[in-house]
Amino acid sequence: MTPLKILLVENIHPVAKIRLEQEGFHVDLTAHSPGEDELIELVKKYDALGIRSKTVVTEKVLKHSQSLLTIGCFCIGTNQVELS
Repeated sequence: MTPLKILLVENIHPVAKIRLEQEGFHVDLTAHSPGEDELIELVKKYDALGIRSKTVVTEKVLKHSQSLLTIGCFCIGTNQVELS
């Protein structure tokens, strides 16, 4: 079985990558907060997305995320994710 692919953005602590990989996930890290257009392209390749407070997940991003199963917010609150 192919492991789920997770993208962690905005300098999420590297220990998160280690722990997720120990559970069998494929994890990529990026230091920056991708803008909407870049995020649309990125999420097409991943099953899960981990964000912090600067990354905004808009309705447009969600509409283009064919394989995205979940979004984890490594911050306080979820106001940067379109929930409606």
